[in-house]
Amino acid sequence: MSICPRCRQTVDETDFYCRHCGRSLQPGRGFLFTHAGIIIMALILGPFALPLVWMSKAISPLAKWIYTILLLAVGVYFVVVCYHLYLSIQDAASMMLGGGF
Repeated sequence: MSICPRCRQTVDETDFYCRHCGRSLQPGRGFLFTHAGIIIMALILGPFALPLVWMSKAISPLAKWIYTILLLAVGVYFVVVCYHLYLSIQDAASMMLGGGF
């Protein structure tokens, strides 16, 4: 017998989920480690969701590499867009302050 980390009830050693609260008892197999959970967290956290990808035991190694490449590409794209936006704002501010109208 072991104890559920969420509800502190006793569970069997062979249980995959707690019978009382439904929490996954195997690390890397909860909702956040499934495809749907990783996609939701990637939309929220961007490339910072990569640890979830690599700790997951529910997805294949090929899927982990695909998620990694996609998340890094989106992260780089976001940085480039922010840099260009910064340059545009800087140009507009210098035109307004320098009387470039």
